[in-house]
Amino acid sequence: MAGRRRALIWFAALLALVCAGDRILAWALDQVLVRSQFRFSRLYRGGNDAGIVILGDSRGVHSFYQPEIEKLTGLRTFNLSYNSMSTRIAEAVLRDYLDHNRAPRLVVIEATCTIPEGALAGELRTYASFSPRLAALYAEGHPDGALMGRLFHLFSLNSEFYLEALHYWNQSDQDWINRSTMPASLRTEPPGGWAQPRPENVEALNRIVTLLRQRGIEVRLVIAPYWPVPVNMPAIANAIDVSVRRADPQLHVLNYAGAVSDPEEFADRVHLNERGSVALLEILQRDGVFAIHPPAPR
Repeated sequence: MAGRRRALIWFAALLALVCAGDRILAWALDQVLVRSQFRFSRLYRGGNDAGIVILGDSRGVHSFYQPEIEKLTGLRTFNLSYNSMSTRIAEAVLRDYLDHNRAPRLVVIEATCTIPEGALAGELRTYASFSPRLAALYAEGHPDGALMGRLFHLFSLNSEFYLEALHYWNQSDQDWINRSTMPASLRTEPPGGWAQPRPENVEALNRIVTLLRQRGIEVRLVIAPYWPVPVNMPAIANAIDVSVRRADPQLHVLNYAGAVSDPEEFADRVHLNERGSVALLEILQRDGVFAIHPPAPR
């Protein structure tokens, strides 16, 4: 009996030690995370003062080359896009940005982020402790992982996001862009179709538009180039256009899917490279996509 009691005491002491070690180490690693120059660390650290914010998935990353936008517009720009970011995730990220940073004057959204299912959701656990919105999105798709993260805080730091934060510890990630050229094997493939926008993402886009209008922030919806242009792109653009006009009857999707046609300016069939992004941004600047209008008098 005494031996069993001693074993229980040792087990309780070991469990307490493991839990304490988990909390202490997770806290220390969180301090590293929040001091990184990685875009999401900067978001939750706060203090950003960007005139233009970009949202989207990987097409938003590689179509809107931040250094070139700043060069063309003279405005500080923050690209919050990330690979596989769905509009539902972008909505949470934008709301968190507005909570922690000065509101931008213009938000540009690469509108095909309404298509992804949200594969990025599994990475959200890394910043869940900073954002109830991200925590809820992560728990929605990964309830067991969310429970594990509440029990063991280090679990949330075992992710691609944390590795990215370490990589960008002392360097900005805002010049992240493709610099390769589309391989010859992709250039001979015929144009195909593309998935339609997902209803939950389009609804999130409508909420984003409503939020930005309420805050007096301008918004532009842009479809960046494809090579070649998908055969059903007019239908995709129209589906987004029809839906967002419920949130703002004056807003239209700006379809630049065919604006860049040189395969040398693509890294693959859906992503521009640096040269292609610069070409697109010059067109957008010429067309006034980055123009910011003075607020209407009251």
